[in-house]
Amino acid sequence: MTDLMICGKNLKMTIHPADQRLLVTLSDTRCGRQWGPVPLLAFDVYDKPLKRVERIENWQVDHIESVDNGFHVMISDKQHGIEVGLWLCFADDELSVLLSPGEVYEHDKVMYRLFAVDLLPGLMQVRNGSLLLPINTGMLCPTADKPAVRDRFLIYGEQERWELTPSLPFCAAFDGGGGLMALVPQGACDTECRVETDGKGGGTTGFAISWRRTWVDPVDYSNREVRFIPMLKEDDPVGFCAQRIRCHVIDDLGKKTLTERAEESPEVAYLMDAYVMKLFYGIENVGYMMEGKTAANPGSFQNYMTFAESAEGLRKLKAAGVNKILTQCVGWNTKGHDGLYPTRFPVEERLGGESGFRQMIRTGNDLGFNVQVHDNFIMQNLNSPDFDHDYAIIDIHGEPLIHGRWAGGPEASGWPLAMPEERIAGHMRRMKDLGLKGMYYVDYMQQPLEVNYHPKYGGPRSDCARGQKLILEEGRRIFGSCGTEFGFLPCAVTADHISACGDPWHLTMCKPEWPICTLIDPKHVVPVWQMAMSGLVTLEARGGVAWQNAMMCILYGGVPRDEWSVRPGVMPVLDDARIAALKGVYDLCVVDFGHLKREQIVSYRRESDDCYSTRFADGTEVLADFKDQRLVVNGNAIERPAVLANGDKS
Repeated sequence: MTDLMICGKNLKMTIHPADQRLLVTLSDTRCGRQWGPVPLLAFDVYDKPLKRVERIENWQVDHIESVDNGFHVMISDKQHGIEVGLWLCFADDELSVLLSPGEVYEHDKVMYRLFAVDLLPGLMQVRNGSLLLPINTGMLCPTADKPAVRDRFLIYGEQERWELTPSLPFCAAFDGGGGLMALVPQGACDTECRVETDGKGGGTTGFAISWRRTWVDPVDYSNREVRFIPMLKEDDPVGFCAQRIRCHVIDDLGKKTLTERAEESPEVAYLMDAYVMKLFYGIENVGYMMEGKTAANPGSFQNYMTFAESAEGLRKLKAAGVNKILTQCVGWNTKGHDGLYPTRFPVEERLGGESGFRQMIRTGNDLGFNVQVHDNFIMQNLNSPDFDHDYAIIDIHGEPLIHGRWAGGPEASGWPLAMPEERIAGHMRRMKDLGLKGMYYVDYMQQPLEVNYHPKYGGPRSDCARGQKLILEEGRRIFGSCGTEFGFLPCAVTADHISACGDPWHLTMCKPEWPICTLIDPKHVVPVWQMAMSGLVTLEARGGVAWQNAMMCILYGGVPRDEWSVRPGVMPVLDDARIAALKGVYDLCVVDFGHLKREQIVSYRRESDDCYSTRFADGTEVLADFKDQRLVVNGNAIERPAVLANGDKS
């Protein structure tokens, strides 16, 4: 068989038939850069008699035909009875490789099952270049000084290595001659990023379609697609990847800008000009959160603030000139923070009960604030009177999937797709009847995705993401806006507000024995997430009232967030000094530069160690030098307000 070729506007793909496989070359005609030739695919097949995964690199081409803008290929591994069809087509001058589940055959499932399809392995290879990995908000990995190592991880996380926080479905490889980006527009929940360095300056990354990870895993029968996108040497890889992800989020996933959302949602419009504050009430003195904390009183329940005391705190903030606050009331429910979810009522009497809670809500709303709660649907406490085995994720052993031990005791992870209407929308309507208004906040999402092995309600990781999306959609429908904890893309697309998108400190907790850790350096974290999602979803700048936190807030156009109580212990105390500091942050980050949260970040640069600059779509340029504690906006030095702590202490 002779070579097959197809040309796009700037790309050319050549398929070279070889013994028991096809080789693929991708060429960028703008600069003459060639990627490949590499095998079309490799299979990971579980051999049940041998009890191991076999990598299959020699296979048979059963069928190949020309289609519009590309080729359709059927590949088989006769020994193990596996057949797979792939569509390789140019779309918008990008190479699309699509696998349709109808074209996956496992003819001997008693003996062998498909685990993964590694697409164009080795295509995105560079020597003495860099890899851009979907770890944290984006991780640069220069290949020149790396040892020989090989690793893989799932997009949107695995609980066993949650610290990697892979929140975006992309990767890239580049050097002085340009680069290649890969994006997963379909099937990202079950896609694996693979990375390898050879110890001689070479490195490669790419994606494999994860069909299943264990013999009994349910399979997501939806299309899987990977796009390969060329970069010129003039392109900034971080900005290029962020912009392509942004186009995917807007054009393919339908995400509106914050400006558009504010026009249709008064709750989002309020958020644009507000200070987010977590009002911390009470918690049981057990679990991870309380480890190392000194009990405020001899009892197990720690009362850090009553509803009446928080209302007085809100009055003081209003009197100080903090005019817009969106509260997240934490620990209002039975047994306080992370108490007995999914049980929330009765409202904790030791804090003032439901009547006191309603009065606090009225007080806050009368002051012009949006009073809301910190709620949770994923945490299913085994001690809760409302715990139901059917609504929890069931692990491979047939038991509820335990995710931790918080203040209410051991908790299982919930499966929203199994929950009846009254558990989600019905509860939200009850919350709204309390008088709550503004953006509804749902904590504990998005965690690393899980497979549910429940015999009736089970499903793959993609169903886990769909369930969490369902909660956010109901929150938006009932309250007008909804926010959540973590920025994995399925939730970030649905939410208006994200608490965290990944921080370098997550990486400091990675286990050194993981192969990937030899490629990780927290100093090489780059803001692909922030650039891709800026102006589409608000992002909290957490860290209290320190000057460094205010600098970070302005650098990335964030929303300032603080946490307080009236008694010491878990959260800072709202005293006169803190009120003055909160007013200082409000004036700087909300009044003076709050408009930046509506704008796209169009460029980012690391100027030196601990010194970074960003430029926004409206032309605003920000330089933040964290070493010298210096902030410059549009060439003008911004003085640190005297009420803010110098450094990162808050």
